[in-house]
Amino acid sequence: MKSAAHKTLLAAFIAGLAVIGQGAQAQTFPAKPVRIVIGVVPGGVIDTLARGIAGELSKGWNQSVVVENRVGAGDIVAGDAVAKSAADGYTLLITSSATLLVNQFMRSKLPYDPAKDLVPVAGLARTSDILLAIPKLGVSSVKELVALAKSKPGVLNYGSFGIGSAAHLDGVAFAAASGIQVTHIPYKGGADVIAALLGGQIDYSFSGLTPALGPVKQGSLKALAFGAAQRSPSFPQVPTMVEAGYNVETGSWFGLFGPAAVPRPLVERISADTSRVLATPAFRDRFVFGVGMEELNLQAGPFAELLRESRDKFVSQYGSLNIKLD
Repeated sequence: MKSAAHKTLLAAFIAGLAVIGQGAQAQTFPAKPVRIVIGVVPGGVIDTLARGIAGELSKGWNQSVVVENRVGAGDIVAGDAVAKSAADGYTLLITSSATLLVNQFMRSKLPYDPAKDLVPVAGLARTSDILLAIPKLGVSSVKELVALAKSKPGVLNYGSFGIGSAAHLDGVAFAAASGIQVTHIPYKGGADVIAALLGGQIDYSFSGLTPALGPVKQGSLKALAFGAAQRSPSFPQVPTMVEAGYNVETGSWFGLFGPAAVPRPLVERISADTSRVLATPAFRDRFVFGVGMEELNLQAGPFAELLRESRDKFVSQYGSLNIKLD
């Protein structure tokens, strides 16, 4: 009968072999094409960012990296596909904090658990939204918009690029902070929201910077406030939401995830390689700053901490509102 000491040594030896094997796997990765799954249609900010990263990783890895658009159910289809894929690093997910946290805390019938079934690999970029209003409302500030909404409870409406999107959550947080009663109208994407604003179908909305640039500069839409800590270089004359009197931080971050059981050495290898791509000035200028986003670039450890902080903040901000999307 084997002694306890012998069993302990054997267990340690086996564990050591596993670690060595995982390290070797990370060094030889990738030996076949890699998939990056996203839950949005082609052409948007996430799609553009994902394809930029895929292209650069393909060059660095000398292996094909393809982007797969698996649209449906507010990113649930994409998230479930990655969560249940082989934990070998060959299937990854890019999603936003808004979508990830909405699915975790505002849906009760998920086929996977975002907290347990996905591992954070890298923080990619962040975006802050700008509050836009149509000129015919006759408002020039956030306080004027709030006063108008309070004078007509339930009459004004705002648009978003989907239920559970960052723009939807921005609208919910703004309504709660200001005490207004408004109607939410979801659309399929950011371009649809801008079109609805320009057509007068909705009164105001939170939007990404890039689609807002042209209409605001042309005077077709009014920019009331920017939801970041600092004013946007694109709209230096527009105050932040805090300056406007409301402690509402808008937008979200975008991150890279894999199945939870991906070996740690492989997570760190993919994370480091992705970080090198994000640090390239030409890449940042084209795929981050060029589409109205802000730099993030966090490797696995710091990104996991950001995710924890974001979850805590989300519960603090929205938990008491008891919003359920299913």
